[in-house]
Amino acid sequence: MTAPGVLWVDSDTQHAAAARRMMAERHPDWRVVNTPTPETALAPLASQAWAAVVLCLRPSVHELPGLLELCAGRPVLLCIDAAQEALAARAFRCGLGDYVLRDTEVDSVAHLSELLHRLAALIHNAQGKGQPVRMVDARIWQEALTMLQEHRAALQVTLASMSQGIFKTGPDGRITVYNERVLELLNLPESLMATRPTLADLTRIQAERGDFGEGYSLVDRRGHDYIAQGAVAPAPALYWRTARDGRTLEVRTTTLPDGGLVRTFADVSDYVRVENELRESEARFRSLSDLSSDWYWEHDAEGRFMQLAGDLSVNGIPLSSVMGRTRWEIGALNMTEADWTAHRAVLQAQQPFRDLELQRERPDGTMHWISVSGVPVFDAQGTLRGYRGVGRDITERKRVESQIEQLAFYDALTGLPNRRLLVDRLQRALASVQRTQTQGALLFIDLDNFKDLNDTLGHDIGDQLLLQTAQRLKACVREVDTVARFGGDEFVVLVEGLSTDTAHASAEAALVASHIATTLGKPYALGDTSHHSTPSIGIALFGQQVCSVDELLKHADLAMYQAKAAGRNTQRFFDPDMQAAVSNRSALEADLRRGLQDKELVLYYQPIVDAKGRLQGAEALVRWKHPRRGLVSPAEFIPLAEQTGLILPLGHWVLEAACAQLVAWSRSTLTRQFFLSVNVSVRQFRQPDFVERVLGVLNTSGANPERLKLELTESLLLADVEDIIARMEYLRRFGVGFSLDDFGTGYSSLSYLKRLPLDQLKIDQSFVRDLQTDPNDAAIVRTILALAASLDLAVVAEGVETTGQLEFLQRHGCKSFQGYLFGRPMPAEVLERALRPAL
Repeated sequence: MTAPGVLWVDSDTQHAAAARRMMAERHPDWRVVNTPTPETALAPLASQAWAAVVLCLRPSVHELPGLLELCAGRPVLLCIDAAQEALAARAFRCGLGDYVLRDTEVDSVAHLSELLHRLAALIHNAQGKGQPVRMVDARIWQEALTMLQEHRAALQVTLASMSQGIFKTGPDGRITVYNERVLELLNLPESLMATRPTLADLTRIQAERGDFGEGYSLVDRRGHDYIAQGAVAPAPALYWRTARDGRTLEVRTTTLPDGGLVRTFADVSDYVRVENELRESEARFRSLSDLSSDWYWEHDAEGRFMQLAGDLSVNGIPLSSVMGRTRWEIGALNMTEADWTAHRAVLQAQQPFRDLELQRERPDGTMHWISVSGVPVFDAQGTLRGYRGVGRDITERKRVESQIEQLAFYDALTGLPNRRLLVDRLQRALASVQRTQTQGALLFIDLDNFKDLNDTLGHDIGDQLLLQTAQRLKACVREVDTVARFGGDEFVVLVEGLSTDTAHASAEAALVASHIATTLGKPYALGDTSHHSTPSIGIALFGQQVCSVDELLKHADLAMYQAKAAGRNTQRFFDPDMQAAVSNRSALEADLRRGLQDKELVLYYQPIVDAKGRLQGAEALVRWKHPRRGLVSPAEFIPLAEQTGLILPLGHWVLEAACAQLVAWSRSTLTRQFFLSVNVSVRQFRQPDFVERVLGVLNTSGANPERLKLELTESLLLADVEDIIARMEYLRRFGVGFSLDDFGTGYSSLSYLKRLPLDQLKIDQSFVRDLQTDPNDAAIVRTILALAASLDLAVVAEGVETTGQLEFLQRHGCKSFQGYLFGRPMPAEVLERALRPAL
């Protein structure tokens, strides 16, 4: 007989060594192989036959090792502690051999003798009968039976306390184990179970009772039909809908090795209802997301996108480029690293965020804007899971906002900031210079004679000039400076960061102004013509003294008007004297308005005589008898009237008073033949109803039109000459005469001059004053006299004050004279008294 082989599985090396020494003494023919764990024993157990297996379990083991599955047909001796006897009972049910309780002394001779005695008996019986023999005494069987009863009682308690219904069938298909909960869920009597029914019996009874009815089915978790009515559900988990009470039961089936099965039932009606409602809600959400232009997003706690739903076509970014990436990894054109840091700080603080606007470029090169908002999401323990929120395309809104901003803050023609935006930047500049202790300059720019260009060439040409001026101004200053269109032909340049020293800052501002004047003074290409334009520039420094935006604008405006008064095409700085002059001007304007209403204006008359000193007529000159200031010179208030528009009512009053004087003179033979010259301003003549007003005054007063001579200036000829000629010719049909005043000081064209229905030219006193000392003035006077003779026009020389001037003029053919040599402007009654001795 072959020596028996014993596989000894024992992690206690001391215990195994003691047993091996005793076996060597008592059974020297045994072949013993030691292995420390059940895992290491698998290979030798599977590779060869063993007469017996000794399995010594550690006290901490509470489950039988899987090794026992390979021990079928071999005697197994368990060496265990007393607390592990339940494991021995389980081993007996598996058909295994015997067990020995471990002594507290691992090398106890009695314990080892008992262990080897039991092992020898197992090997002997196995060799004699070919199968393992259980050598268990009555005490062991009683303990196993008691344990089995306890387990059965515990099982019954467990089954009774379960919220699930459960039954088990045997190999014959009959129900052998069940609990009361399954009777309750399936509404079955307990007496039925005493008959040990089959599954088919239960289905038949429920069908007859109408549990299932129309629509009964087994379905999966999404409600899809799985199998037909009455069939057994082979799947691990299905839902069983009953038609009678509307409940839904979850059915789970487990097939046993003997062919039976265990089936559990759980009432999941509430769960299924909530799940269906959630599924419907999600479906509604997704359908709305698909219809909406907005989209839904989720990202994890690190900011990586996990879910996107809705219309994402506006982004032009494939989902593969978004999922798993963060918002800052995708990037945005309008966000700096500091902006992203601020956004991440909000996320780290677990705060909601709203309307984060991002600008991105689509693959096709077009720009688009999106706005995203999000809220944090937490789990049940309050741990941040991530964020969820919505996004929307705001490209159109941004475009409209840009248009609104452009219309609200920028000039439509030039694209420059308008007055509103300029005021805002001025407020910031005033605060900045106070904070930095620097200075700035405000340059107020007005284009000289722009109105004449508009009137002669049209507003479209004027717009071209304004547009080119704006472009040149932007090229003259730095990017940080502001160029604005204030209105009409007025522009403003705001320069910041000038020196703290006022003298140095003034020099810097003057240099900017000079550069602007040079640049704007270059020719402009306007259509097919070349045009020259010059600017008048007023400069106001700010920073040394606190002032408001309005005050600063007024200072620069005053300086600009001072530049115009200085001859235009120049620059002037603001100083307090300018403010005083403007205040006086405003007071004078108010007084003039009142003076017109209170009839404080009077006409004076300066004689016009022939070569022999005989009175031919007079020029009507307005004077203002101010109640406090006395007689105010027209040189002081006429320019003011021109600028404010008061020249229109003033000119009409002068015409009425002159016609009334002509009527008074017509009553006397001494003055009946006198003519009266009345100055007409350009603005007055260009009024649409000027002709009608003149004829109306003549008709109302009864004055003789042939005794009225209207004096015009050459500046009138700069615009719409054809209309001027038509008006003059119309009035001339009624006998009204015309004189061209201040001839030689303007820009008269001879081609126009020969067409004008004029009666006379008046040589300006600036030529007469120095004709005896200035050869140029003398030549000009001679030329005017020769020109008038060739055009058959009368000539009146103004400003004649000496006999030498008179003799020169007479010698060269002048026949009419006006000046202090013959009389100063005087009231009508004084002039009339002076006539009587002369006549």
